Amino acid sequence: MSEEFPVKRVAVLATDDVYGGNLMSCRDILHGIQFRAQRLPGPNLEFSLLSPDGDSVRSYSGASIGCDGPLDDSEWDVVILPHVWTKPEKLETLSPVVKAWLKPHLEQRKLVLAMGCGVYWIAALGFLDGREATTYWRQHDNFTELFPHVQWEKDKVITESENIYCAAGGNSMADLMLNLAIRLFGDSVARGISRDILFDIRRSYDFAPLRMSSQRSHGDRLIEQVQAWLESRYSEEIRLADVAQSHGMSLRNFARRFSAATGEKPLAYLQRIRLEAARDLLVHSDKSIKHISLDVGYSDSSYFCRLFRTQVGHTPAAYRKQFSD
Repeated sequence: MSEEFPVKRVAVLATDDVYGGNLMSCRDILHGIQFRAQRLPGPNLEFSLLSPDGDSVRSYSGASIGCDGPLDDSEWDVVILPHVWTKPEKLETLSPVVKAWLKPHLEQRKLVLAMGCGVYWIAALGFLDGREATTYWRQHDNFTELFPHVQWEKDKVITESENIYCAAGGNSMADLMLNLAIRLFGDSVARGISRDILFDIRRSYDFAPLRMSSQRSHGDRLIEQVQAWLESRYSEEIRLADVAQSHGMSLRNFARRFSAATGEKPLAYLQRIRLEAARDLLVHSDKSIKHISLDVGYSDSSYFCRLFRTQVGHTPAAYRKQFSD
């Protein structure tokens, strides 16, 4: 691999009592990403299953799962923490090893994806204090008692905060893996993964904001609040002057501060949220294009179609067809 295109390195944590289906699903999706990325110019992906000592682990169902190596001081671009089917107190026996390995990656704001009880490791290090998080519903009360400073969201299946993503279940973790493909290698790789193995998922939540989340690590808390507001209300009629006023800024100051933080004008950001939501609906719903236009905030479907083609490079119908061929 040339130095111009360094490989993207992903580590998947494996411990005893890991939920084998979740662990192997992550591995299979990573393999699919790797297979598609090698056809593109640029970096490829390297991934490893790592256990505390490098030995095989025994899954929740008793299966022996071989690992690629131990937790050491190697640096990884992405860390994945699958669900572990056990009580938090049992996880604590592995904490010194796992936490010592994970902490530098969190300090460096590496991308970390955790599912269910895999969220335990991040919370135990204090990196979720004051932030939203979610976990496996059966452990919600235990985690709330153990980590009272975390904003546990029982009704959310995905949360995101400064490169830390938490998923409550298997389907939502699959979506985080799809988002990983988008962030590392773009839409063409993600389309292949979605078409091959995620085609039957129908979400009960909105995936679009995840695709925008990389622009929320700039440190301007007020603008982060505005972004979160736009991402939750994009389907409504929105006047940016009202948004500025409601957040204590003049329109001019709002536009300047938003652009400085995100590198994008507020209207362009709002349009992109809406188009990301439209792309998701085109792939994962059977709604008509006119219906989708209304769902994402555009009452004029002709304008929506023109904007979609300008920004995405395809008409909505052609974009949808890519996933059905």
